[in-house]
Parts: sequence; structure tokens; C-alpha cells
Amino acid sequence: MSENHNDEAKPLPMKAIALSLGGLFIALTVGFLILPAFFDSSPMGLLFHRSPAPWAMDPTEQAKFQLTDNQVKGRYHFQQYCAGCHGPEGRGNGPTSQTLNKRPPNFLEPSPAGLKNGLSAQAVLKTLNDGLPGSQMPSFSELPEEVKQQLADYAEHLHTHPALY
Repeated sequence: MSENHNDEAKPLPMKAIALSLGGLFIALTVGFLILPAFFDSSPMGLLFHRSPAPWAMDPTEQAKFQLTDNQVKGRYHFQQYCAGCHGPEGRGNGPTSQTLNKRPPNFLEPSPAGLKNGLSAQAVLKTLNDGLPGSQMPSFSELPEEVKQQLADYAEHLHTHPALY
């Protein structure tokens, strides 16, 4: 009795394995790039949600505070970059202010104590660009010019309209 055994191993289907791995790579890449954007508020995420911009305010609230569109954006950036030390309304009472050597100025006071450059938009821009040497106020020179201008406009608004806050 003679049995016919083929002791040679069948070659692996390399083409199928390569296509499967390539497809898996593409699926994972798309999954990690597209799915997170679906859930966040980045410009990519907003493509999916069609929700308002993060700085958008209700028109009634915007009118109450007498804010221009530029100042509304500045308010949003202020909450991001400044409120930690300066407080959400610019009163110098942010949560981080407790850890600072000197309390940040209250922008709503007529003549804030310890304010070196002033609160005009130009003075705030100078502070944002240079920081305050010898203090814990850092430079924000890395921010885009448009963002710094919006922040400066909002800080000036806080100072010139304290009764609204």
C-alpha cells in the first residue's frame, strides 16, 4: 500500500495577508483620525456637529455686556488663558492667584494697584507680548496676533465697563 503524502508545506497566501494588514492599518488610521473629531469641538469636529463656535454668545447676553464680536472672542480666550490667575471676570481672584507671590490686578477697579503697563488695548498687547519681567506674568508671544488683539480688546472692555460685571 502506497500512500501519497505531500510533505511540502503550502505557501502562505502573502498577497491576502498583506491586503488584510493594509486594510486594518487604514481602518485604524481613519478610526483614530475621524472618530475623535466627531466628538470634539475642533474645527474638524464642528464639520460633523454644525454647532456654534466655542466663543459664541447668545445675542441677548452679548448685548447685556455690550461686547463687540471681537470682544466676545477675546472673552473666550480670556477664559482659556487668563482666568486661571485673573479670575473669570478679571477681578484678580482666579484659582491660581492663591499660589502667586502677588495677587493679579483687578481689571474692574478704576486704578488697579500694581498695574505696570496700564489697561489700554495697546498696553495689554505689550504685556501679552513681553510678559512682566520680575513678576509671575508670563509672555504670551506665541499666541497668534489676532488672539492677542482680541484678548487686549476684552481686557480694555472689562476696565472701561466695570458696572456690567
